[in-house]
Parts: sequence; structure tokens; C-alpha cells
Amino acid sequence: MDWYDYMISGSKQSRFNTSHWFRYLRKVIFEDHSYLTDKDIEKLLNSKELTDFQKVSLKYAMQKNTPTHEYVVSLNKPAKLANVQKMMEKYKHG
Repeated sequence: MDWYDYMISGSKQSRFNTSHWFRYLRKVIFEDHSYLTDKDIEKLLNSKELTDFQKVSLKYAMQKNTPTHEYVVSLNKPAKLANVQKMMEKYKHG
């Protein structure tokens, strides 16, 4: 299965489920590269299998410095738990 087929399959499985779709996007879009080729993206954006939302979110996720791209990239980064640790300490003692 190539990345285009992977995304078509993902679009069907995540249809009308935003968080599920973004999990598929995070598997192929990274801060400095993407597994999808320009041809893959063009075919996906013209595909009848993707919903309009999936097409728009894919388009903007591929554009660096957009909020959508930044969000997708952030899904691959570890969570920052410093504030959670401070809150847990506060309630543990008080």
C-alpha cells in the first residue's frame, strides 16, 4: 500500500470524525517533510472519497506556518506535563 492508498483508506475510516482524520494526517505530515508527493496531494484533493472538510484540512496541513500544519505537527510531539505536575503537587498538599 502506498501513501495515497493509505490516506484514501484513512479518509473512509475517519469520515466525519475530525480527531481520527487528524491522526491519519500526523502519520504522513511532519515539521520538515511529508510522505505524500505533490501528485498524491493533487489526487487526494480531487478524490471523491474525501469529504470537503478532509480536503481543506489536508490542503492547509501541507502548508507550512498555517495553524493546521502547526497542529498536525504538534500531534507528533510529546505532551508538556510541567504544569500538570505543578497542579498535582498543589492539590496533593493542600
